[in-house]
Amino acid sequence: MSAPALLACSAAALCLGLPAIAAAGHLEARHRAAAAADAAALAAADAASGWIEAEPCTVAGETVDAVGAELVSCEVDAASAEARVVVRAAPPFTAAEARSRAGSGNGPPGGSATGGSGPVGANGWAWPSDMRGITQGFHDGFSIDLLVTESGALYAPYDGVVVLAGPDGGGMPDACLANPFWWRGPNHTVLIRHEYRGRVLFSSHNHILPGSPQGLGITAGTRVRSGQQVAVSGMSGCTGGPHSHFTLSTTPTNAFPDVNPFDYIGSP
Repeated sequence: MSAPALLACSAAALCLGLPAIAAAGHLEARHRAAAAADAAALAAADAASGWIEAEPCTVAGETVDAVGAELVSCEVDAASAEARVVVRAAPPFTAAEARSRAGSGNGPPGGSATGGSGPVGANGWAWPSDMRGITQGFHDGFSIDLLVTESGALYAPYDGVVVLAGPDGGGMPDACLANPFWWRGPNHTVLIRHEYRGRVLFSSHNHILPGSPQGLGITAGTRVRSGQQVAVSGMSGCTGGPHSHFTLSTTPTNAFPDVNPFDYIGSP
């Protein structure tokens, strides 16, 4: 093939590829904005009702800053402890905005979901997977990898409200940059907010089967009970095999958690 022909093909491929890249970037921005808005609204509502010792809109801003987004507006009704936020996320090519509302007393809007259930311990916490074991101990903070069966059930570890069910917008981590054959596409997660003995905690399942929460009626704002199935184990994100990368944290994140989950869910 001649050099001009090669240049023409390269230019055509670039032109055809740019819309796809832009569309993917906008979708990622929408997911990031929605997740950040849900987390920020819950954080502001927690602060308004006294669960967190901070000014509500300040903690909402800190929450979105942590994921590289921008807090566009924040309104708090002190009487009802309800927070309403607008968040903007901007990938390289496009930007997206999302709105969310939360009231710490009643949680964000949403119904109850249905699905299977797992055994619940005496303290009210459940082992979060269908097999009581782990494939890897503490890493990336207090993260653990739960043993699962193929396409096995993943459970809510405690009563709570779902903050995010879908892609986390985190991109490809360093482990997959070094081992690209582990990359399965965007990581899908279920992030749940819990209140336990005067403390707010957030749990997450990662590498879940995309779309499995929605198949169980699980979306942001859904109330779940301890031991209720919230997802199916899969191979999304950066993973060399089926498992759930499980976290328990004092902040609404699924990365580098700061709480030892064994103190709540028990030993493997």
